[in-house]
Amino acid sequence: MTQLTVGYAAGIIAAGIFVARLWSPNTLTFIISGLLQDRSSAATWTVASRALQCSHWPDVLQTDSVLSHGVRKDILLLTKLIPLMGGLIAIAGVVTPLGLHEALLPSGSIQTPFQYIADTSSFGYGTPPRSNYSFNRMCGDGNPFQGYIKPCPFSDTVSIVTTYPNGTISYDYPYGVDLSIPKTVLDTYSSGTDSETTVSNFFDIQWRRYTTTNDDLYNNGSSYLVGAFRNMESLLLRNTVEPVEGLVVDTVNGGIGFRNHTIPPGFQHGVTWKEDLLFIEPETVCVDTNLTLDYMIIPTKNNSDSGGITNVVLTDRGGFVNLNHTYPEPDLSNPQKNPDLFGRAYKAAWLNNAYTALWYNVTDENNAAAGTRAFSYLNSELNKTFPIPTNFDGSITGLDFLGIGVDYGTYLSASYSGLTNASDPGATLNPFGITPNNFSDIYMLCTGAGNGDFANITNILVNCGMMRGVPQRQSPGSRLIFDSGSSWSQPIYTCASAIKATIKTVSFNYNGTDSLLSSLTIPEIQDKTYANESSMPLWGVENTGNAYYTQDMNLIWGLVSPAYENNQNVSTVRQPSLYLPGWIGTLDTLGMLATSYENLPGSDFSVGALATAYDIGGPNAGQFDYSGQTNMAMWSRWQTLTNSPRTAALIPNLIYTDIAAAAVVGTKGVLGPGNAAHENQVALPVTPTVSKIQYHYPFAIPALAAALILVVITLLAFVTVCLGGLGIGRMRLHLQQISPGRVYTTFMYRGPDGLTMNSKDWSKQFGKKMVDLSGEFPVATNVMPQSDKGFRVSGYETSCSNDRSAEGEGLVAGVIHSNERSEGDIGGYGFAH
Repeated sequence: MTQLTVGYAAGIIAAGIFVARLWSPNTLTFIISGLLQDRSSAATWTVASRALQCSHWPDVLQTDSVLSHGVRKDILLLTKLIPLMGGLIAIAGVVTPLGLHEALLPSGSIQTPFQYIADTSSFGYGTPPRSNYSFNRMCGDGNPFQGYIKPCPFSDTVSIVTTYPNGTISYDYPYGVDLSIPKTVLDTYSSGTDSETTVSNFFDIQWRRYTTTNDDLYNNGSSYLVGAFRNMESLLLRNTVEPVEGLVVDTVNGGIGFRNHTIPPGFQHGVTWKEDLLFIEPETVCVDTNLTLDYMIIPTKNNSDSGGITNVVLTDRGGFVNLNHTYPEPDLSNPQKNPDLFGRAYKAAWLNNAYTALWYNVTDENNAAAGTRAFSYLNSELNKTFPIPTNFDGSITGLDFLGIGVDYGTYLSASYSGLTNASDPGATLNPFGITPNNFSDIYMLCTGAGNGDFANITNILVNCGMMRGVPQRQSPGSRLIFDSGSSWSQPIYTCASAIKATIKTVSFNYNGTDSLLSSLTIPEIQDKTYANESSMPLWGVENTGNAYYTQDMNLIWGLVSPAYENNQNVSTVRQPSLYLPGWIGTLDTLGMLATSYENLPGSDFSVGALATAYDIGGPNAGQFDYSGQTNMAMWSRWQTLTNSPRTAALIPNLIYTDIAAAAVVGTKGVLGPGNAAHENQVALPVTPTVSKIQYHYPFAIPALAAALILVVITLLAFVTVCLGGLGIGRMRLHLQQISPGRVYTTFMYRGPDGLTMNSKDWSKQFGKKMVDLSGEFPVATNVMPQSDKGFRVSGYETSCSNDRSAEGEGLVAGVIHSNERSEGDIGGYGFAH
């Protein structure tokens, strides 16, 4: 339905006025015609003639003034132009206002105060006030709860190190362990940002929820803060960019931006502005192994909703037959410039397929002692099927949802419950003795680092794993229903993910007067652009001089000032993004811990969130079910995304984002760190939205056409004046010459001036003269008859009788003389040929 705008309302009003302007004068002239008597004064005929001839009745009734026979062509053309112009102007009067409309448009940029805005969603309710406890850190052998503790970089903790003959090392702390972050570290990784920017830094990131704990060994037994993870609300299916308490969450591409939300209040129609924010976002690449799990649904004996499965096989879609015979090597030379996630995932897929091919005896291995060479034979072809080497009980449980894990080749184990499809008894399986240990090596070869590698800027946080997609229906029917007899296929992908910190330009739109976060929207997020390399941010990562292994600590990173670019304790890169360093250890594989062991969220949350993203196969304790096993909407979306490896790569990104959003908050806003200031700390221009009158120019076409014609007419008028063909005096004379009352009196009553007499004089002298038009010819009434004299008509003498000459009858209407006028009052002057 078309909305009624101001322009449409004005057009409707103009149309109504147009109809009224037509109806009113024509109706009035109709009344005038009814009131006009056949016997009226000359002035009455003149005035009535003006009204009648100016109305549309001549056109309707096709009277003399609209007929063209005998009319000069130039006069006819111009007289036809008058109503056409009137019609065009009338149309313009109606159509032109239709183009008017009111629009909400941005005005000029201004500076205005910001204020904190509360989040009334579950994220607001579940986020406690910020604590005054400081950051703290624990360094040690992977799991500080079970291993040993050693001093962190720049810590003033006194430790006594003892090395035993068997190579083991012990640390003793006579004065306890200080977990606080040294000031030099705090200053270094806060130096790249200040209060005059909205970009957060490492120490602007805090745990969303926290708790306190204490131990006699740490901080002299005093309490210290640690993270406490709890689910808030899953945003994963929102597929939008939205603000929550302390964050901007992107569930379109994955990622979180850090912002303690503030808004400029007091704008009726809203306000827009842009801010640069620090974002942490996952980056994932998945590779198709070109192997699928295939099966068919069969009815169950108890007629349950989901049937059992049969004919479970591994199908070669090119994973064996098209396997490249060259061992792949990803480029790990400079992970900060190029993490080569595709190369890592491809290598994992290649090794997974190669080991599986050896297990099925599709090909052989390199063995110098046995004299065999890999790929010397190939016992497969496209779409060849291989039986799954386990017995199942016929249940689909274990196969009907998304599975992501860090283990490869799991389809060769008994990890799936329920199948009665036994292995081919005639097949020679696993002649080369492939074990789970072979497949377990793939994980480290993909991630590129283990617990024995040094903690530094080059050993970036990477997680790898195998994804078993949601079943894709192969036979006709609904993709959401496991119909009896339907065929299904599950793709198998290998994926590699890294986490990067970057700066993005975020557009905000606040449209409300309620001071609620729900009125704040984010229409656009863009990567920040830089004019050249020198304008790019300088990222820094702790350089421990290879004194710590990846299992010992998660490194501190952040934006640093140029003063630290050549600092020996800081590794720096100047580029748009920084791939975060880190390693997922044994403890981290449990996912995001309910309670952490330190207060270093900027380093720790990504490790836990990324570990969770690769541990999907059923509901995890304390976390959402991301497999789709208990959530049909999620199952359906995963089914769509796992249809190809390109879209499947979005799944780990979204799961990471969902976990990270519940884990941490940003504390910095326009009012500075913690939004503690009473006025803006950042000179941030905003653009209010105001109501403005706009116009759709196509509606102006009639008015423009009328204006153009008016200009032409005006120019013609000036030309006519210049040529001497027109003047006010001549216009007045023409008006007098065609005035019917004057014409009647001029021919019926003698006068010295006749048609040229001044209008006021004529009105006084002849305005009340009576003219009777009841007959076929006009008759002057109340005139004195003359018996002895006739009157002259066109130079002829005529007697006052009923007889008329033929010529006189054709030239003048018969005139009846009354007794009140003399012969001088009667005349036929002006009727001569």
